[in-house]
Amino acid sequence: MTDESYIKLAIEIAKKGNGNVSPNPLVGCVIVKDDRIIGAGFHERFGESHAEVNAIENSKEDVKGSTLYVNLEPCSHIGKTAPCVDRIIEKKIKRVEIGTLDMNPLVSGKGIKKLMSKGIDIKVGVLEKECIALNKFFFKFISQKLPYVTLKAAQTIDGKIADFSGDSKWISCSSSRRYVHEMRSKYDAVFVGMGTVKKDDPSLTVRLAEGRNPKR
Repeated sequence: MTDESYIKLAIEIAKKGNGNVSPNPLVGCVIVKDDRIIGAGFHERFGESHAEVNAIENSKEDVKGSTLYVNLEPCSHIGKTAPCVDRIIEKKIKRVEIGTLDMNPLVSGKGIKKLMSKGIDIKVGVLEKECIALNKFFFKFISQKLPYVTLKAAQTIDGKIADFSGDSKWISCSSSRRYVHEMRSKYDAVFVGMGTVKKDDPSLTVRLAEGRNPKR
């Protein structure tokens, strides 16, 4: 497998944390030794162990001399958990390949600098666009202090947004409704207008996909 293949796998693993890690980013990690994947993990829940630590803990053998692949720069500061870079250094991992830098000023470049100071080989920018896209919510908030907002609307073929009688009826197709539920599972909150609340009082829960319900 190539470096890109391992980072792509890390991205897919990271998605398992959807809906459970906010406001933290989605992070997945794969550890490779002698061209074999010996460990993998992801950030499972806000406040709990990060992806790198979980991958190390899940490894089938000693990670000394291995290569660690992660979609986001490992943290170097003390937050709700200890710095991931310290565990990487402690375990004598030889090389770290990173999808993209962490824009958080508490981390940005500092994790890489600390790893390099300990003689660990670093490569940054593997599938960078894909890694940035994965955490577009996180990067929007970190860089602009603003939420990532998506506007959802549905209308009939003749431009109407409701049945002429005002009764509660679906005007969107089943595939679009399923897609909306998938989106809900990834967002922290859903807002609707007061008119919608008074007329329809929608539950706004996730029912056609897996995931937790957003606040409403």
